[in-house]
Amino acid sequence: MVRWDEGIERDHDILTHQVDALEAALAVDVTDEDRRVVLAWIVQTLWPALELHLRKEEEVLFPAVHRLIGENAGAVTLMQEEHKELRDAHRRLAELLQVYEHTNWDGIRLAAESLMERLEDHRKKEKRLVLDVLEYSLKSKELKDLVKELEEVARRAHEEEGWPATILYNKRAVSPPGRGLNVPDEIGYGSVSHEITAEKP
Repeated sequence: MVRWDEGIERDHDILTHQVDALEAALAVDVTDEDRRVVLAWIVQTLWPALELHLRKEEEVLFPAVHRLIGENAGAVTLMQEEHKELRDAHRRLAELLQVYEHTNWDGIRLAAESLMERLEDHRKKEKRLVLDVLEYSLKSKELKDLVKELEEVARRAHEEEGWPATILYNKRAVSPPGRGLNVPDEIGYGSVSHEITAEKP
């Protein structure tokens, strides 16, 4: 039986593997140019996974929490502020990686660490303040309706942004084109359909 929040947890797994890839790229013994190419590749592939996940929360999960406990829900306000911080942290790292002369490697490491820490902290808060609240408050049919709404957000992003309809984790180790550094390929693009049930265990 597939849990109602299986898709959200899959998003979390993808982002966690992105963090693993960032850590590996920062730690491995390669030239600065190779490190820059790999980091830029990881940060570029991270964006659709991160932004799609944030949109799912903003367009589906947060409104569902608001309907339960009111528009002034402090937990949702906190999570919304963290969304801005996550987007800013990603943008900061991407911008630093575009500076080819006098590269600020200390700044890049600090920006990467900030993004990684924020992602992990956000995952924990989302589980406690959003997913658990919905799990224990909604009926099975209501959870199934949320799943349909989440899938619609992904479908719309695919049509409007050109992002993959489904973002899958691929455990193979691969290298960016033309490079010899192996890091996890945490995003594989494809389209997979399967029936999701929202039955509570």
